[in-house]
Amino acid sequence: MFLADSIDAYVSDYRSVSFALESFAKFRDIFNARLDAFISCTNQYLVAAIIGEIGNNTFDHNYVYQSGKPKGVYFLHDEKVNVAVLADYGSGIRTTLSRIKHGIASDKDALQIAFTQMISGRAPEQRGNGLKFVCKTICERSWNLYFHSGAAFAAIQNGKITFCESNCTVSGCLAIVHWEACI
Repeated sequence: MFLADSIDAYVSDYRSVSFALESFAKFRDIFNARLDAFISCTNQYLVAAIIGEIGNNTFDHNYVYQSGKPKGVYFLHDEKVNVAVLADYGSGIRTTLSRIKHGIASDKDALQIAFTQMISGRAPEQRGNGLKFVCKTICERSWNLYFHSGAAFAAIQNGKITFCESNCTVSGCLAIVHWEACI
């Protein structure tokens, strides 16, 4: 599903698109209501947990948003093709992680840390499992995830995760989740 050329084109389009405001959840309760509606029409509880983790990170970690862009998370799904898109104009993974782990050299390194290491800014709480849960579940199910932040992306396909630099830069985060229907 994730061909590099088409993804770079999609991300390039994302940078210049003004998403319809009705697709944005400006507040967590609005996002959660839309997530509940997703569950009601699809019965995809595990997918909803993944979408919820990614979407709720928008509200848990963003303190700075791109000037002139809406605050919150863009959430759109198409249950006919089993795809959900989440996007925000927040501070991005590297900026977020740099608050608690100094010296992150690149956006690619930041994504690798976010998806593979236990890291939390809320010590002594045992947190920082969210994207690890997302990664593990998508790998185990052989679903697909494309997650872009800054000038790098993580792609999970066929049970394997890859971290790559990109020619496109995303302010905030863009996630595309593709799953196989499960009943």
